[in-house]
Amino acid sequence: MDDSTRLRQGLCRLLTQAEIDFEMWQAMRDEKRNKKFQGKLKRYSRFYIAAENALFNSLIIILYKTVENRKDTININSYKKSLTGNISEDTQFALSETEKRIKPLVTKICILRNNTVGHQSVSLAAGDVYDKADLWVSEISQLINDLQELVYILAKDVQDTHVTFNLKGTQSFKNLVDDLTC
Repeated sequence: MDDSTRLRQGLCRLLTQAEIDFEMWQAMRDEKRNKKFQGKLKRYSRFYIAAENALFNSLIIILYKTVENRKDTININSYKKSLTGNISEDTQFALSETEKRIKPLVTKICILRNNTVGHQSVSLAAGDVYDKADLWVSEISQLINDLQELVYILAKDVQDTHVTFNLKGTQSFKNLVDDLTC
């Protein structure tokens, strides 16, 4: 298997896991408003808080991994570099438009990863880091979609292959909630 295929497959795994983590994290946040579930939540509150936090941290780390600039890891830049010379002008234009759109969101992910999720800032409290990042749930969703689009464009236009994302995690969580509330 060549490097570009290995990188594409690795990015697909990472972004599929990001999508699942996001969907489950979002479902957990939404379910906290369910009156029937709130009673059960009190009994498992420490577990619930830890699980919600773990999904969020995993999500931030995965998103960071996909956009970091290291040459020795699976990330978007490594994938693009592995295809250098094969990317058409039209594809390059589509990629640069998406990259411009995600740049501010990538900065926000880096702030969270570097100051509270991957490392703990000495000078900033966790709340201050979240305030500084100013990252909205809708922006996380958009970033996942845009990163998937980057991989899709490269796979389709350069490698002439198809990639599929869309493995939702919401239903699994809803099944768990239904079982807990019975």
